[in-house]
Amino acid sequence: MEQAGVHLMGLFGMTMDLMRDWRNTPGAAEVLPYLDKYLVPYSLVARAHGYAIGNGTIQPGEAQILL
Repeated sequence: MEQAGVHLMGLFGMTMDLMRDWRNTPGAAEVLPYLDKYLVPYSLVARAHGYAIGNGTIQPGEAQILL
């Protein structure tokens, strides 16, 4: 397929390509719970970011995955 011109992507690349813009639907609030379930390495990054700035502003949807 690659030789036919298809751009190969991983799960994260496909998700971000479909999302394109964090401000529009689906935005961070819809995508972060999906990534939390199906892309655990990214979930760990989002959780670490959320915990690191617990007293600041976080992305919509990030609060949902923080335990």
